Amino acid sequence: MENLIRTARNEMWYLLFMLPGICLFVMAVIIPLIMGARYSFTNWDGVSNSFGNVGFDNYVAAFHDPDFWGALWHTFKYALILTVLVNVLSLLLALVLDSFLPLRNLFRTIFFLPSVISIVLAGFVWSYNYSTGIPNLLSHFGIDASSPLGNPDTALFGLILIALWQGVGSPMIIYIAGLQGIPGELSESARIDGAGSWKTFLHVTLPLLAPSVTINLLLVLTGSLKVFDLVFVTTGGGPGFATDVMSTYIYRTSFSSFKGGYGMALSMMFFLILVIVTIVQMSISRRREVEM
Repeated sequence: MENLIRTARNEMWYLLFMLPGICLFVMAVIIPLIMGARYSFTNWDGVSNSFGNVGFDNYVAAFHDPDFWGALWHTFKYALILTVLVNVLSLLLALVLDSFLPLRNLFRTIFFLPSVISIVLAGFVWSYNYSTGIPNLLSHFGIDASSPLGNPDTALFGLILIALWQGVGSPMIIYIAGLQGIPGELSESARIDGAGSWKTFLHVTLPLLAPSVTINLLLVLTGSLKVFDLVFVTTGGGPGFATDVMSTYIYRTSFSSFKGGYGMALSMMFFLILVIVTIVQMSISRRREVEM
């Protein structure tokens, strides 16, 4: 008992330093989450102060809502393709820029620069490029092109290219840091044993790079599942709802259709989906990590 009291006294200072952060987390996350869960069981219109309890009607309606499933499909399609492309491209860039390439620091800066631009600004820039810049450039070669954002079949891939251009810098830096933490003796030993460059990368570099892969997969996947600003400023969910993702659908339902209670129910369901996806992705990635 005396040891427990002594430990509590010793740890008290740490708890006091953590208290402001805990208070901010409760006010910014826990309380809004509880209030959102409460409103999801009501017919609140998102504006007035009056609402009635409707039980699980909003959740039942969501399961029968084709627009909800369409937006969820677009969200996962966007997130999965973007996660794969960002990680593959950033890993390739990291491998090249971690070698003895001349001017590699200059190239690192060039590839990282788009990451310091906000995604909203990137959306405006590429909307102009898609609609005016690239078609005018291609017209000099006799090629007639139009913006992919105006075509329902290509609009989502147009958004993915913008996010890929803007989002490849930070994962590249994480991969470079991971590569520089791998002892060179291990790769040298593999080469002495007769392993080629591909086998050395596959059996030595990649397993030791697994913690960086885990971090980048988590950051890119969760960030792309929550995409809102890029879609909102470029297509607004169009054309013909071809780029409507969960965030824009929840926004439109809550604030344009005045179905605040239904929007809260959609938010709660999407929150649970994000938690499940994150847990599954983390558990799979952690199993592939090895200790040096």
